[in-house]
Amino acid sequence: MDMLSEGALEDTGTQRIREAMAEAAEGAPPLPDLLPVALAEGRRRRTRARAAIGAGVAGVVALGVFGATLPSWGTGSGTGNGTAQVGAPVQGRSDATASPAPTGPASDFAKPTSVPSEPPRTPVHVEPTPGESSMADLPAAERKRMEQFQQDAAALFDTMLPAAFGTVRPVDLAVSRYQGASKGSVFPVVFSVRPIGDSSNSPDAPCSYGPTKKYRCEKAQLPGGIVARAVTATGNSKGGKDIVGVSVRFEFGGSAVLLSADGDDSSMVSAPVTVDQLLRIARDPRFLNLVRYADAYPMEPKQESVRGG
Repeated sequence: MDMLSEGALEDTGTQRIREAMAEAAEGAPPLPDLLPVALAEGRRRRTRARAAIGAGVAGVVALGVFGATLPSWGTGSGTGNGTAQVGAPVQGRSDATASPAPTGPASDFAKPTSVPSEPPRTPVHVEPTPGESSMADLPAAERKRMEQFQQDAAALFDTMLPAAFGTVRPVDLAVSRYQGASKGSVFPVVFSVRPIGDSSNSPDAPCSYGPTKKYRCEKAQLPGGIVARAVTATGNSKGGKDIVGVSVRFEFGGSAVLLSADGDDSSMVSAPVTVDQLLRIARDPRFLNLVRYADAYPMEPKQESVRGG
């Protein structure tokens, strides 16, 4: 009898609690259905994940397109004598992979992408003398390779030579020829990377024959331990005026390199550039990349001998 009374009491208490809870909840809004909310959140998360993946793919595609638009030159075994052949195209690389201090012959070329991208410069036309060859005599593909090299070299010279040098343009007679022009004066520039025929024809040691009154020669250090010969010399004298030119010579890999700037013989105006300014160009990684390419894929015939400044 006591046990039944206790059970009845428990049932009565439970019933009262339920009634109290129902009374307290009366008038409250119904609980929301959580299933649609969970599904919507799942969809949002999947959308965000797909957007992130899509952005990553778009970035990779953009990098691929950018890399594809970087200009590159072809390789060649040209010697500048009309017998050049074009080999497989060289793969372009960004300037970040370029070595600022190259040593030895190159097996690849790092395009100096930091050279300003400009419209092509109209080459200066010079008629060859009787018996003299010109770039016009080369096969079309080899001539195009040399012309592109000239365009990039001229753009670099334009950014680094003094403003008084004027606009630098390639000369269509030979891949090594350029010129600046300013205020009616023309300043010839030579940038030559010529394979060394043999050890006996190697360029003179820097300043080996000593300076003269109108010839100042000094040794200069380039990146990679290269020793150059920097020369300031009088090239012509007339009417009490002297025309002064400057040049830098050095060996790179298997080639003799010459960078020179001369004055205008007709107007008797010296080259508006010092040997120190020319050395600044010779030390620039972009210039050394041009040298590296021309050493790996020659565009001039082997030199017979190099004497004098």
